Amino acid sequence: MLFLILHGAVFVLAQQANMSLQDKLQTLLEQVFEKNENTDVEQLLQDLIDLNENPIHVDNAVVNDFSSLFILSPLQVEALLNYRDQYGPILTAYELVAIDGFNANLAELASYFLDFGVDFSPVIRRRTKQELLMRGTRLVEHQAGFKTRKFEGSPNKLYLRYRLNSNHVQLGFTGEKDAGESFFSRSNPNGFDYNSGFLRFEFGRKQSSLVVGDYVVQWGQGLTMWQGFEMGKSTDVDQISRFNQGIRPYSSTEENSYMRGVAGDLQFGKFHFQPLLSYKKFDANTDSIEDRKVFTSFQTSGLHRTDSEIEDKNSVYALVGGAHITYKPGRLEIGVSGVHTKYQFPLERADALYNQFLYEGKQITNVGLDYRYSLNRLYLFGEMASSFRGVAALNGFIFQPVGQVSFSGLYRNISKKYNSSAAAAFTENSRVNDEEGLFLGLRVLPASKLSLNAYADFFQYKWIKYTTAFPGKGHEFMLRADYTIARNWQLYARCFYESKPLKVSSAVVRYNEQQIRRGVRLQLSGDLSSCFSIRTRVEHSYYEHDHHAEGFMVSQDLGYHGKNERSGFWFRVAYFDTDDYDSRIYAYENDLLFQFSIPAFYGEGVRSYVNGKVKICEKIECWFKCSRTWFLGVTSLGSGDTAIDGSTRTEVKLQLRFRI
Repeated sequence: MLFLILHGAVFVLAQQANMSLQDKLQTLLEQVFEKNENTDVEQLLQDLIDLNENPIHVDNAVVNDFSSLFILSPLQVEALLNYRDQYGPILTAYELVAIDGFNANLAELASYFLDFGVDFSPVIRRRTKQELLMRGTRLVEHQAGFKTRKFEGSPNKLYLRYRLNSNHVQLGFTGEKDAGESFFSRSNPNGFDYNSGFLRFEFGRKQSSLVVGDYVVQWGQGLTMWQGFEMGKSTDVDQISRFNQGIRPYSSTEENSYMRGVAGDLQFGKFHFQPLLSYKKFDANTDSIEDRKVFTSFQTSGLHRTDSEIEDKNSVYALVGGAHITYKPGRLEIGVSGVHTKYQFPLERADALYNQFLYEGKQITNVGLDYRYSLNRLYLFGEMASSFRGVAALNGFIFQPVGQVSFSGLYRNISKKYNSSAAAAFTENSRVNDEEGLFLGLRVLPASKLSLNAYADFFQYKWIKYTTAFPGKGHEFMLRADYTIARNWQLYARCFYESKPLKVSSAVVRYNEQQIRRGVRLQLSGDLSSCFSIRTRVEHSYYEHDHHAEGFMVSQDLGYHGKNERSGFWFRVAYFDTDDYDSRIYAYENDLLFQFSIPAFYGEGVRSYVNGKVKICEKIECWFKCSRTWFLGVTSLGSGDTAIDGSTRTEVKLQLRFRI
């Protein structure tokens, strides 16, 4: 079937919004993923594609309506609404360029999620919509775990998603089987290894809602609780503040960072109340110490292929209760949050110095106070939190003295004794614990065709980390320039430098030595004609620690954009050559709907893929992707159960979407 689609698509390929949207977001996703490989980009893509299909109506929108549109800073949202109130309805995306803080590129990206024009229609019932999406993925080469039958299931990765949206009710189900997991057999006799679902009710003129099932919680700036996609350092330096998105249904396949139970989102005038109660099992390593059952670590891979992985599956439960209440009298918004987590068994970590101040025990409580305040061209935000052993604080600002210039800054000070069961804040380290740092950003639009973004981040650790031998300091710098050469032709360059402590171990002593990473990226993209577009990239990486390593990658993308909007495709060929994994290079790839792919390339080889979409009829769409990597100078890939005999890695994907 994939063979027929690949050949038949050549005659009917054309551009469509979803592929173009993911292409526009590629640079931002690359930057976020490089800093935090565990962030849930899949959840972000699903939210943005849903927003693309149900855009914000600018004519009657308020500030909170833009909470899920993270590409706009709070000051840009305020400038947009002030422009609308002063000059009347915004009738086209071209008007956005005239608003302070917007340029042509940002206006084009924002237009994917905004509905312009005057809305004269009264509130009417929303037509019930249903969607069924099925996906299959397979690695062509056989891994060692399948040959030795150590993996319980087949090499196929399967995915099923169902959604129903009506006037006041939303319902969803997601099921997934990873490669190597069983399906309707052995440890999974009833179907998928991972199952997730939710039911959401809206009431009170859709200002309040109730969610039963799986959901994510996003409060304040993430010090107390934040799940799902979190924005950190990126090339868009104004995106350092987070909107309080509250309670949202969960729709990703990441099997750890979500709640399961019941939660409410209730509006009472100027007050916003969000209570929650969750009971959820999770994967963990369990043990017995002096006849006491404990767990020693969390297992976050989500894989259940071998006997040991299956043994850890859902081995401990967590009971979580909490609430967040917000008061917004005007430009000021103040929120208070509290959450209590109780585990089935106590957590007892390994006896190591880096674990000395990390949480151990059976229960933990966190409370926090967050705020947001905007005044003309100044926006202030922050959160203070406590775990009753330690405290944490995060405060920042965004200042736009004129429309073409903005400054941003964020200071965080997190105690080595502060811990949280579900925090995810703006930090250098993946764990919200023991960090002090200062982030400074500058965004300048010196000319209509040029934009500059730069940041500097200085941070330090006051205690030992897993990766350090003693406390240390680090810093990071980034500069990006975007230039519009001509209509539909863009050039951007990015320079990156990072220095942070990393331990070196010898037979006698352990000590810190600064790890240096540098990177330079240059990309040209544009339209060759009304049908064809290209993207060319060259990137170089540099690494210095206990050894020196460097590498480079060059890639060429070709897209075909027809006029019938029935289908579209992207094709890439890339060559990479790096000394080792430390000098790896990340590169975003176009993928299936609701999917993302940002593989790390290291060693020497060639990478090629083709992906696209075919609209079979008004109700049925099909996505496909076929990729292959040829590694040079090797006879095997990987190690252990995932080892492959040979020098190639080939993957095929097929996805069908039915809409009613």
